[in-house]
Amino acid sequence: MARGGYKPMPDMNRIRNFTEDDVLIIQQGFEVFDHGKQLTDINEIMGYLDSINASEKFPTVYNLIGKIAEACPKGANFKTFLETFQMYLGSVETKSGAQKLFDALDYDENQFLDKERLKILAKEIGEKITDEELDYLIEEGYNCPNGKIDSDAFVRMILKVNR
Repeated sequence: MARGGYKPMPDMNRIRNFTEDDVLIIQQGFEVFDHGKQLTDINEIMGYLDSINASEKFPTVYNLIGKIAEACPKGANFKTFLETFQMYLGSVETKSGAQKLFDALDYDENQFLDKERLKILAKEIGEKITDEELDYLIEEGYNCPNGKIDSDAFVRMILKVNR
């Protein structure tokens, strides 16, 4: 049993983007902030993320956790936290899920993903990609010669790749 008594675990069927190892690692970080309470103050996590400048290093995750803080103003247990995170991430299996994923990636809400945003995203997930590869991906893969991937192009490509 974790500190503070029984802690409900997320339903692995509801958090498809995470492996069991991912869940355990995230849980260890989450427990730093639970202080043995039923609900963890997500704003405390945001304060820590601010102190390490996570908004610049990992803007996608930072913004998703910010959305969770807004959705759970009284705090959240680990199960709620991770399932809410997954809800905001969406999925690649359905049109609505792919749209949620686009919305998560478009954290500045400008209605498109451009080369700079894709570079940041690649860095966040540890991928090295050249400008030429990004240009090709945007222009040929997403068929967006203007250099901006809108949600329709993104959803079409995600669903095409995952069929």
